[in-house]
Amino acid sequence: MSQRPAPMSQSKTLHPKQAWFLGVVAAAVTLMFAFVILPQLDPKKPSLVGRPAPEFGLELLTGGEPGDRVRLSDLSGRVVVLDFWASWCKPCEEQAAIMEQVAKEFAGQDVYVLGVATSDSRDDARGFLAAHDVSYPSGFDDRNAVANAYGVTALPTVVVVDRAGRVVEAEARVVSQLELAELIRATLAGS
Repeated sequence: MSQRPAPMSQSKTLHPKQAWFLGVVAAAVTLMFAFVILPQLDPKKPSLVGRPAPEFGLELLTGGEPGDRVRLSDLSGRVVVLDFWASWCKPCEEQAAIMEQVAKEFAGQDVYVLGVATSDSRDDARGFLAAHDVSYPSGFDDRNAVANAYGVTALPTVVVVDRAGRVVEAEARVVSQLELAELIRATLAGS
């Protein structure tokens, strides 16, 4: 019995409906990448600056009695400085020391400095506050809801809200004491 040699190559052609389907899938993936993923990677993406600050309610870790909460709406008429941080974030230690000095510098003025522990556990956040001798109020962002509302993608992030409740600045980096103090003074003067 003789065997027939196998063909060298067999090329398969797609049915027109298969080709159309694959084209649609490729287009959908491309559009998703362009409109969903790329904007998240762009450091110049639009921020909240100039817009109303999102309302929040945070359980206070420091700066109140156990179970107390702070809400942005309760701080109306003040300049609010939010410092988003986590215990595992090394640059957040530097920002916490700066915030401590800024809170002391503006004590007695219409300025409310609030740390916002996010992406962390309550116990680790409390340990961080105790270890770094932070005296300004800090709240716990359970499930990162506030960080998400403010578009926080890196820590530390500092957000300044004017007396009318509009975001005037949002910086995802360590902000120096001088720079932050100047920004607060300008916000106080402009409000």
